[in-house]
Amino acid sequence: MKFQELKSKVYELAKVPTTQQLKAKYEEIKTLDMRRKDSWEKALTVIQNQQNEFETWLENPPEEYKDLFSEIQEASQKYDQKSTETKQIAKEVLMMANSLEALAGECQDEAAQIEEEVKVSRRVRKQAELN
Repeated sequence: MKFQELKSKVYELAKVPTTQQLKAKYEEIKTLDMRRKDSWEKALTVIQNQQNEFETWLENPPEEYKDLFSEIQEASQKYDQKSTETKQIAKEVLMMANSLEALAGECQDEAAQIEEEVKVSRRVRKQAELN
């Protein structure tokens, strides 16, 4: 593997963009001279080993963590359910608001029409009184 490819792979696996962040994230890498290819190879090995250890641990965590993960999963499912319900309610509220807005517009139009009819009616009545 070329030096640049190796560096890119290490950065990608570690999810960091710089050597300083890489060294801060992995204690075993702090003393390595990152100007050398063999240091990057060691860094790659360290990162891969830690990721493998973590994946192995995730497959069979201690009992206390299993309970915790179960609670987290349950809370996440409840959150997803409530989020879906909230989105549905928000959609319904928006539809109601639009409906009320349209109804209010119709009522305003009717009120304006009634006002105009009252004005016309008054004019006609005044004309009738004058005659």
